[in-house]
Amino acid sequence: MEQQSGWTVCVYCASSGSCDPVYHEAASLLGESLAAAGCTIVYGGSRNGSMGALANGALSKGGRVVGVLPRFLQQLEIEHASLSELHIVDDMRMRKHRMLTHSDAVVALPGGCGTFEELLEAISLKRLGLYLGPIIIVNIRDYYAPLLALLNAAVDEKFMAPKHRDMWTVVDRPDEVLPAMKAAPRWSESSLKFAVL
Repeated sequence: MEQQSGWTVCVYCASSGSCDPVYHEAASLLGESLAAAGCTIVYGGSRNGSMGALANGALSKGGRVVGVLPRFLQQLEIEHASLSELHIVDDMRMRKHRMLTHSDAVVALPGGCGTFEELLEAISLKRLGLYLGPIIIVNIRDYYAPLLALLNAAVDEKFMAPKHRDMWTVVDRPDEVLPAMKAAPRWSESSLKFAVL
């Protein structure tokens, strides 16, 4: 990947409206910067919390935003009404599959258990060579420090190899995401050969 323009970026983030507004502000800034770079955003389709802020930020800059929403959440009327596309799927598994398989890169903003699950699934699939794109963790206010410590412990205890640390890149601010995507180490399908230590 030599440029950001034309990339489809999967963004994992939260629908919580109760968290500190700094997280919503970061999501909005990320949406703006990805849209300005010509990226398409694929995300969970909600109008609430960081999800809504991400979409609104991108749409404010004329960006293309694709939502993927499970039917049971649509019934709660949380879908964003102004997206470029909204895909309604049967369940959470289908949502995650569609978001990841149609993207060139993954970005994880702070979030809850759903965001953790999505991020760790992307890392697991990358370890197996089934997903090869950059994975960028946006560590706003050091939010992801405990998870990063756990991943490093997995390496230290030899559940993962040191080379597995190349699967993700950590940044502190939304404006660092695009450079990190460009600079991310290439990952090969041959990674399956060292998936088992």
